[in-house]
Amino acid sequence: MEQIMGPALVLAIIGYFLVELVKTVAENRIRAKLIEKGMVDEKIKLLFGPRMASESSSSLKWGLVMIAVGMAFMLAFAIHSWVPAEIRGEITAGAVFTMAGLAMIIFYAIARAKEKKD
Repeated sequence: MEQIMGPALVLAIIGYFLVELVKTVAENRIRAKLIEKGMVDEKIKLLFGPRMASESSSSLKWGLVMIAVGMAFMLAFAIHSWVPAEIRGEITAGAVFTMAGLAMIIFYAIARAKEKKD
């Protein structure tokens, strides 16, 4: 199982970045065409404006998740010698999912506090 997770994770990350790249290129083409046609007004600003706030929230969320997952792997490595060999994979997977869930809960609390502040 551990031999499969590495390449699967790499493929998932590459796939994610390819999707984001295609999305960014497509949006930039739309913006360029709108500017060429002189269709820049308040409606267009509303269409593309709020994205920055959601992107920063998304970056915060995934940053927290990645930090938590990294910490889970470090924790699993630290207790590697104490855990029986038969359940090391399960302990690692459980730690990763627990820490990722904890990061999402922390992000939710931060987002709610930011909403109330605004």
